[in-house]
Amino acid sequence: MRKILVYTSAAIISSLLIGCNLSFAEENPANIVASDVAKITAERANADKTAKRLFGKENPANVVGEKEMSQLMTKFIYGDIYTEVKTIDPAMRELLTIAVLTASNTTDDLEIYIKGALNAGATPSAIRETIYQCTPYIGFPRVKAALNKMQGAFKQAKVKLPLDVNGTVNDKTRFNNGLATQKEIFGAAIDNMYKNSSNDQQHININLSANCFGDYYTRQVLDLKEREMITFACVSTIGGADPQVKAHVNGNLLVGNTRQQLLDIITIALPYIGYPRTLNALAAINSVVPAK
Repeated sequence: MRKILVYTSAAIISSLLIGCNLSFAEENPANIVASDVAKITAERANADKTAKRLFGKENPANVVGEKEMSQLMTKFIYGDIYTEVKTIDPAMRELLTIAVLTASNTTDDLEIYIKGALNAGATPSAIRETIYQCTPYIGFPRVKAALNKMQGAFKQAKVKLPLDVNGTVNDKTRFNNGLATQKEIFGAAIDNMYKNSSNDQQHININLSANCFGDYYTRQVLDLKEREMITFACVSTIGGADPQVKAHVNGNLLVGNTRQQLLDIITIALPYIGYPRTLNALAAINSVVPAK
């Protein structure tokens, strides 16, 4: 039994190292990352200020009665993580965080995060579109919960309601327009999907084109690059969707997003989804677009 446990532990450690592009043969990691650690350490001192700038007195990392955990969360999210994101502006960072919280159905503090997104420069319509974009990947109940929190946050922030309607399709156009958008992102793979599917599952393909891409991707406010970023955040968050994570690595690249942007997305998500799902998403990125 001990031999089996030792082997299993070694296999797990090896898989984590592969996912992180490390190996035992490399130089001492402490020497490799010394400058990065110094930079992060310096930024941690500003974590409370960063959180206050976004949320005022409502820091969502605060845990009542748990000062130690509150500081651990604040310094990690708004120190370690905040300084590592290179290509995504503050407004989009908060939109991606909203997508992650919506996808994971952890909406207790979502009102605070939504007000933080407004403070970071995100528009009310962009916040709503971010939550709408999550729908085909996580289902209606989680989106409904998030939209209820959004309405509460908007009322507190005195956002003028109702917001404009941003849909662009109707019952007659949603399939064709969705299919065109699907092909714009994934190209000939969509024709192959229809061609190679049995008749009894074509309704799933039709719904994917008409609903996922027709009802949501064709909406206004967010462009395809932003919607693919949000989608990647969603599918990386939910777990058990590794083929879809890899597919949307490709989707992001095909619409013009970069490896660094994908790395930034999972960096933003890390505090909320943990290391296993982050490493799974990292492995998907590395399998499609390896580091140069």
